[in-house]
Amino acid sequence: MTTIHDFISRATRSCAALDAGHPAQEVWALGCHVLGRPLTKLLASDPKERIDPQDEARWTELMARRLQGEPLAYLLGTAEFWSLSLRVSPDVLVPRPETELLVEHALGTSPSQALRYADVGTGSGAIALALKKERPAAFVVGLDKSHKALRVAQANAQALGLDVGFIASDWLAAVEGARFDIIVSNPPYIHCADPCLTADGLRYEPSLALVGGEDGLDGLRAVIVQSGSHLNDGGRLLLEHGSCQGPATAALLRQAGFTAIRTYTDLAGHERVTEGTLHGR
Repeated sequence: MTTIHDFISRATRSCAALDAGHPAQEVWALGCHVLGRPLTKLLASDPKERIDPQDEARWTELMARRLQGEPLAYLLGTAEFWSLSLRVSPDVLVPRPETELLVEHALGTSPSQALRYADVGTGSGAIALALKKERPAAFVVGLDKSHKALRVAQANAQALGLDVGFIASDWLAAVEGARFDIIVSNPPYIHCADPCLTADGLRYEPSLALVGGEDGLDGLRAVIVQSGSHLNDGGRLLLEHGSCQGPATAALLRQAGFTAIRTYTDLAGHERVTEGTLHGR
């Protein structure tokens, strides 16, 4: 039988080829998951402690899947976003740290305001739940056309005790007549021929949430056009997009009558979120 320390050492060497900043941490995360113990106890285990053969087989299997490029979040079944622990599955995108920029700017209003938020293409519910966490008095709804994704989002809301409504909808079609103060969306924005779609990681994620047509802008166009009839006067629309899509997104917003258009950069310096304000509606 293999000791825990020996397994960690061997697995870490195997993970050196991973495109990960800290491969040892991925080995530890999977070990905590398999053995059901916190990291402190995993790392402080007796050097002579041996792994149960079934646990070793499970840990080895998960490591093999990770080496094939499957996202760590899918292997663990959870991901962190805005200090929330979220359930994730291959039915939803893995929440990215850069999407927190969208939440940050959507929260750029007085905390005392009881605003109405809509998260279009909610997926795991990450954005909607983060907004509700920070604005408990707000009305927050998440929309998605994928029923499988909505089941994940609803499970997250229940586990976190956050009162967010989730509705099956093709963009905003199912909430005809509803008005919101702020609409946010992280729509699919990768063009259909982008080679990154077949690379490790993304090839495991749902194409419905990734591919935005031939130019990558189909989802952005749809949300911008439909948001016009769903925003209160002075309402804001905030969109996540690809690092080269800031100018195109801003142009689409101008064409739809939005003003006060701004684009924000993420921590890597890439244009990531563009917003506009709509008056006279």
